[in-house]
Amino acid sequence: MRIIGMHCATCVTTIEKVVSGIRGVVGVQANLASNEALVTYDPSRASLRDIVRAVRSAGYDVYREEVVLVVENMVSVDDESIVESRLRGVPGVIDASASHVNKTLILSLNPETVSVDDVVEILEGMGYRARVAREVRLEEFGRVELSSLLRWSIVSLVVGFTLFTIMLLRMSPIGFPSPYYEVLGFLGSTLLILFPGRRFFVGAYRAFRNRVASMDTLVALGTGSIYVYSLAVTLGVIEGEVYYEAAALIIAFVITGRYIEARAKHGTGEAVRRLLEMQPQEASILRGGGEVRVPLGEVRVGDVVVVRQGERIPVDGIVVKGKAYVDESMFTGEPMPVERGERDPVYAGSLVTNGWLHIIATRVGSSTTLAQVAKLVSQAQAGKLGLQRIVDRIAGLFTWIIIAIAIATFTIWYLVVGAGFERSLIFMASVLLVACPCALGLATPTAVVAGVGVAARQGIIVRNVVSLERASEVNIVAVDKTGTLTVGKPVVATVIPASGFREDDVLEHAAIAEKWSEHPIAKAILEEYRSRYGRLPRDPDSFEAIPGMGVVASLDGEPIAVGNSKLMKGFDVNTEELEGEALKLMGEGATVVYVARGSKLLGLVAVSDRIRDGVVEALWDLKRRGLKAIMLTGDKSVTAKAVAAKLGIDDVYAELDPEAKSEVIRDLQRKGYKVMMVGDGVNDAPSLSKADLGVAMGTGADVSKEAGDVILVQPDLKKIPILLSIAGKVRRRIYFNLFWAFAYNVILVPIAAGALTPLGITLRPEMAAAAMALSSITVTLSSYQLSRWNPR
Repeated sequence: MRIIGMHCATCVTTIEKVVSGIRGVVGVQANLASNEALVTYDPSRASLRDIVRAVRSAGYDVYREEVVLVVENMVSVDDESIVESRLRGVPGVIDASASHVNKTLILSLNPETVSVDDVVEILEGMGYRARVAREVRLEEFGRVELSSLLRWSIVSLVVGFTLFTIMLLRMSPIGFPSPYYEVLGFLGSTLLILFPGRRFFVGAYRAFRNRVASMDTLVALGTGSIYVYSLAVTLGVIEGEVYYEAAALIIAFVITGRYIEARAKHGTGEAVRRLLEMQPQEASILRGGGEVRVPLGEVRVGDVVVVRQGERIPVDGIVVKGKAYVDESMFTGEPMPVERGERDPVYAGSLVTNGWLHIIATRVGSSTTLAQVAKLVSQAQAGKLGLQRIVDRIAGLFTWIIIAIAIATFTIWYLVVGAGFERSLIFMASVLLVACPCALGLATPTAVVAGVGVAARQGIIVRNVVSLERASEVNIVAVDKTGTLTVGKPVVATVIPASGFREDDVLEHAAIAEKWSEHPIAKAILEEYRSRYGRLPRDPDSFEAIPGMGVVASLDGEPIAVGNSKLMKGFDVNTEELEGEALKLMGEGATVVYVARGSKLLGLVAVSDRIRDGVVEALWDLKRRGLKAIMLTGDKSVTAKAVAAKLGIDDVYAELDPEAKSEVIRDLQRKGYKVMMVGDGVNDAPSLSKADLGVAMGTGADVSKEAGDVILVQPDLKKIPILLSIAGKVRRRIYFNLFWAFAYNVILVPIAAGALTPLGITLRPEMAAAAMALSSITVTLSSYQLSRWNPR
């Protein structure tokens, strides 16, 4: 495997040590020259996923390809289980997550060992049709499937109820000739078995080839046994009644149930489709001195796009001319349009409600925030909760248990009770058809798809559905200060020179040192310098950022240090002269950085940052829910405590470098706490990855690069309580769905087996099929209702 992040011999030693410590790893050789590692392991004791996780926990990463496949004929939870279990055993496949709800398969591959084409070939050998996903084509496929199911459900219901009506007429005083009924029944039921019912028999055969039993197996056995028995009666092989109308109605009810279920599932996954539909297919750009209309695919980075009132913005970019109110609710969840003018960022899919804009394109096509969000949401919806994996295993065993119960039912009625072959067969078929592992399989994924979609509408991108489970368990919320609790755009409050120096000396040296830094404090200093002097400072000769301390640059052979007192001590700079001023400013909530050249203190710069709107309300809501909020920051203790006091936060951990932040989280976890970390996704990356749940405050354009399990598209802490509400709602809906699915099977399987026959209550096969379809429909509609919910 190719390793990312190795740069010295120590890295090689570290990789070899952590990987060789995995149970089942036989040997490991890391190569710094090629950035590769050759690992030999026993796949019965370890997995490639374990190895990748160990490498990542050591602070490195493994180069891997993430690919989404559409598997068109993956229609049930049984198919998911077959596909996942087979592919996880393929060398080079790190992980596989299948979802029959949206027919996607998310693969993580080691390209050094296996390719996408290899995986597609394996799937085809298993009887599945797979191709690399394209969102639009996937949507088209969904419409085609719905259309096919609707068409065949209508045909099946017409044929089935026609045969049922003829059967009633034959039994009534009006009468209907038996030979004609048998011929019509044979033709009608054969038509349905060969066309709409074919999918059940193909699915059963595919499951048999892969040595499993599925929902299709139960339908195929139940329908097939009744049809073959009726055909044998028609041909005179045995004596008895024919049940062609039962075979026809079984297919009609199951197909109709699949259609209603598909419609509801289509609705639970509406979030991605809505996002994709928001990007216009054409754009007006300035070219050759005039305005031209071109297809979206022809827009390039650097083009100036013209957007007028009532139009959607087709690209991510920066406004270079004009002013308008823009509806960004698809990203933020906030319905009120916001004003955008020169130098403001705007995002594809946003609607210009009033005014006009000229926008220079910075991201186009699949690189836009909209496309990235749609991709993240789609991948999250295909993920699986730990609970779902347990239910899937139960559902897989459940099918075999039902087959065993059906055989036992036939044996008891035929051999023990002596009810006769025909009646025993009907009881057996009813058991096969009433059982519904599909309801079990649908209970969790449909609720997850709906919940992820609800979160996306609120501007909350769930990258990993396990986050929804973890969010329900969190009891401490650790929050970064700068950029999270505060706006993250500090401004220079004051510049205080040391004895013998002027403000200009302090500000100029600070601006030169910070010129190449991306830190918010650096930007504040540069903006102050630009506003005072109308230009940018000269370039430093060299530059280095020291996390948690500041920056060091050089100018004309002398070092310039800008940062906290720790950094100053490293350069033997005496800060006593200004410590009183510094403490006073920090007590007022400002952040202070000292500026030194060589070993001389030039002065200090104080920057202040305002608290984000809604932070106080969000922290109050977390406290009301019983969660404790703590602050983790690299800022000075005095400054941090001043901000914390304004917000009502009692526990403050200050002057922390990135590693120290993650150590605080580890300590809390060792004490038994479940920790959510909320940060800006860059300096807080180590602590976000160590927390039980990492929430990155995104800026929209960099949404796909954030380090968290969950991304807030707009940096708004009020979304955290909403995330907790959604997680709780999804969990409750899953439990409701599972209760319904289990209770349904526990009650109806014994009735189908004839347990209430002494009371005159029986369940014919066609009614059993209708009840089975109703169970899946109920569970799916329950989740569909969740997808329409708007948290407050």
